[in-house]
Amino acid sequence: MRFLFLAAALAGAALSLGPDARAQIGRAPARIVPRIESELLRPGAAVHLTLTVTLAEGLHVQSNAPRDPAFIPTVLTIEAPRGVRIDEIIYPAATDLRQAGLPQPLAVFGSEFTIRIRATLADDMPAGELVVPARIRYQACNDKACFPPVTAATSWTLALPSTTGATPAPSVPPAAATPVAAPAANAAEATGTPRTIVAMVRAAMTEDFSRAERLVESYRTARGVTPEMLLAKSWLGRGALAARRWDVAERHARETYDLGRAELQRRTMDAEDVFPIAFGAAIEVLGQVAAQQGRRSEGVAFLREELATHGATSLHKRIQKNVNLLSLEGTVAPELDRSEPLGEAVPSLTELKGNVVLLFFWAHWCSDCKAQGPLLETLLRKYGPRGLRIVAPTQRFGYAVEGSPAIPAAEERHIVEIRRAYYPWMATVPVTLNATNHQRYGVSTTPTLTVIDRRGMVRLYRPGLMPEAELDELLRRLLDEPATTAP
Repeated sequence: MRFLFLAAALAGAALSLGPDARAQIGRAPARIVPRIESELLRPGAAVHLTLTVTLAEGLHVQSNAPRDPAFIPTVLTIEAPRGVRIDEIIYPAATDLRQAGLPQPLAVFGSEFTIRIRATLADDMPAGELVVPARIRYQACNDKACFPPVTAATSWTLALPSTTGATPAPSVPPAAATPVAAPAANAAEATGTPRTIVAMVRAAMTEDFSRAERLVESYRTARGVTPEMLLAKSWLGRGALAARRWDVAERHARETYDLGRAELQRRTMDAEDVFPIAFGAAIEVLGQVAAQQGRRSEGVAFLREELATHGATSLHKRIQKNVNLLSLEGTVAPELDRSEPLGEAVPSLTELKGNVVLLFFWAHWCSDCKAQGPLLETLLRKYGPRGLRIVAPTQRFGYAVEGSPAIPAAEERHIVEIRRAYYPWMATVPVTLNATNHQRYGVSTTPTLTVIDRRGMVRLYRPGLMPEAELDELLRRLLDEPATTAP
């Protein structure tokens, strides 16, 4: 069966779905494959290593030398054991990525990039296996939002011969990292470039959905139920939802959900990065399908049940976001926790009634928040005299400059510096640091914008960047309404 997807449909899915379609405040899993490119290993010889990083389609990372020092660079750190000298780490050339609202293009690496390493073995290296451990630090983003930085561990195993001869170096990753076999669909596959099952399924379903389904089933037959298999299957549900094939979307989401629940009998939700993304996607699609089929209350009830069950895991904000997407607009805005103001006291939403209030949920590491900032500054200057107020909740994330761990006081100082450098117009905007607000408003995407009318009712809930013209039109209309107008 041919199942063609229009770009517009996929874009629409990105507006309503979760962290793979739009980056979340969570973790961005990457497939990291270390390789030994040298054909021969022997004492005194040069060794050429590579590290290939593959992210979900549509994501990029900041390069090793971002133009903006507030962004998180991609950094490979190698802990060379005795007898191994690291001569050079060679990062790929960065690509310019222009983003509205930023004064200069970002220097980024694409969704797949390779770092090359030149090393030298000591002349007296003994025979046997030698592990070379490393860590890679990166921050993944798409065109709407960014993930927080991630540090992933990896290693190369060098096997030196027991005689004076040399031994071939392994040139392929371990079996566990090798993608499932499939007919070559393009030049990359034909030449043996590794592709994850998720990337293969996403590429296939844009042209032939039945082929994408077969890929998932073949992978499951060969490997069983793995986090990667569940993530690939969750994409079948997302793709079907984007194409408005409700029954197909529900079937794949339900199967992913049921398999995930079985897995949770023998594992925890956040034991690794991929499983919670797959399980969260299944929850999202099931809720969205119910709403699209006219069963909105049923979808909201299901999401709230899942929130009650998994609220103590990394899925809390993601599920809450979907509850809010289906139910928050037209209701009284949840009150803010104002217990940790950044400077001046934060007024309550009750105190702000009579004004139109825009809540700007942001993060100090978020480049898309910086892109949204100048648009909000323009609107505040334009509509502030008419009664527009902006409140900018944020929170601590446990790290500061270049993603380095930071105690709360140090991170707070960093947030103050970021506000001064990138949001000078927010000097008089109330900011609260309490993480409760991000939980309450389901901020798994930054920025998230919420617009509240003069009566305290939510009129817009929008995760991700929002065009100035659209936001301007809404604010103008709400400012024209008297406080007594019903929502």
